Amino acid sequence: MPRFLIPIGGNEKRSATSEIFQQMVELAGGTEARIVIVPTASATPGERARDYEELFRAFQPASVQTVHIGERPDAASPELSRIIHETTLFMFGGGDQLRLSSLIGGTPLHDALVERYRSGECVVAGTSAGASVIPETMIFQNNRFRSFRKGGIEMTKGLGLINDAIFDTHFVQRSRISRLVHAVATNPALLGLGIDENTGLIIEDETTAKVIGTGTVLVVDGRSIEINHIGYAENGAPFALTNVRYSVLTPDVVYDLKLRTVVDPGPTAPHKSIVPGPAAPSKG
Repeated sequence: MPRFLIPIGGNEKRSATSEIFQQMVELAGGTEARIVIVPTASATPGERARDYEELFRAFQPASVQTVHIGERPDAASPELSRIIHETTLFMFGGGDQLRLSSLIGGTPLHDALVERYRSGECVVAGTSAGASVIPETMIFQNNRFRSFRKGGIEMTKGLGLINDAIFDTHFVQRSRISRLVHAVATNPALLGLGIDENTGLIIEDETTAKVIGTGTVLVVDGRSIEINHIGYAENGAPFALTNVRYSVLTPDVVYDLKLRTVVDPGPTAPHKSIVPGPAAPSKG
């Protein structure tokens, strides 16, 4: 069965008419979906959970419930593991991604979620901080240095549902290009994906990513970097970096995360060009 991850850039339209939520629920089984909401990243988890419960119930799924992890022992509950093994959509809300990684990482809940996701029977989605925590590596703090200075961000291990990619959210709205480039500079094996608000990616089998929503996704590909001085610069000092490759993806564009290339330009792409060949030589 195919596996699906859906990272969202935050501030998404919370309505039954939202393309993001429509596709999320459809992939999870529609009216047979069993949905679990995790608002742990939020400073007001109760309020956040109520918002999402009301939204998801509009789709009339089989079940909707909230799981809030207040302390790490909560994530070791056998009952919670049982719930996860019946879940078809597991969604992390926004807030502080370090709450998610520090309270869930390495717990029986984490193990159960990874197992359920890898079986292809559970879609895993997250918005804002809930998207940032999905990959193997995540940004968790911006140290507010000026742009492109070493040490301007801090990273740690996420939940590891996808490798060699890193997500940044609220991307254009919070001018986060410099921190995503910084993240990629630390190891150009990472593919940076900067996701706008009310915009998401449907990632299938950790390989192809289709843009959904109303905004754009910026891809930062460091594979062709030539000069990279981040390893030599002093902390707080600027670092040289050349030949970084950028792509801007719009809704319905499909991108291959392994080959790092567009495989479907989407419906707004121009028609294929018709270029006449060389004229045939005249006879006589």
